Amino acid sequence: MVLVDSHCHLFEVKNYQLPDDIIPVVAGHSHGSNKKAAELARSKGYPFTLGIAPQTAIKQDLSQLDEWVSFIRENKPNAIGEVGLDYKWARTMEDVEKQRLVFRRMIALAEEMELPLVIHSRNNPSENEVPRDAMEEIMGMVRGKRALMHFFSGTAEQAGRIVADGGYLSIIHLHSKERRKVINSITIDKLLVESDAPYVGRTPEAVREAASYIAEIKGISLEQAAAKTTENAKMFFGF
Repeated sequence: MVLVDSHCHLFEVKNYQLPDDIIPVVAGHSHGSNKKAAELARSKGYPFTLGIAPQTAIKQDLSQLDEWVSFIRENKPNAIGEVGLDYKWARTMEDVEKQRLVFRRMIALAEEMELPLVIHSRNNPSENEVPRDAMEEIMGMVRGKRALMHFFSGTAEQAGRIVADGGYLSIIHLHSKERRKVINSITIDKLLVESDAPYVGRTPEAVREAASYIAEIKGISLEQAAAKTTENAKMFFGF
């Protein structure tokens, strides 16, 4: 049984020996982490994604964005990601506009390179000037494009619209009522699993729990869930 961890920051998982039955998709989120992701993935033969995440867009001076884009282009990842909009951490409309600018640039790069997008989305829980629903805005911006919603945290209704548009959803091991509804309502050919290690799962091995969660809800074996999510990941990332 082989599992693909469709989103992990493996270069940040310290003192860890990856087991043979897990294939990691190594994800960058900033120029510095993109360098680490590309180096590690190339040395081990792993698939990888490179992108400028919305959290990075807020924190960093964007004057070097052209350089960051050039690095991604030259290193030929399997997908552009993680990218998107995160309105939880945006404090002002200036933060929002920086995120939008970078996300549009990443979408354009994905189109240029004919690559899929791996998307980070987080809504704003606060009452402030920042828009509330990042997910809806993202869905409008990537309509008709190949996209994977990593660590999907939207509703079952949104999940249905995403997959109807050709998108995929990545499932983590954490249980919730809404996540159960999402898994139950979406066919398994549109689901992947991930750990988001070390930020959510401690290591990539958390994908075993994610696959078990899908298997339980779908009423299938763990082996079946692993085989199908692995097939989906290989098709999406092209490896």
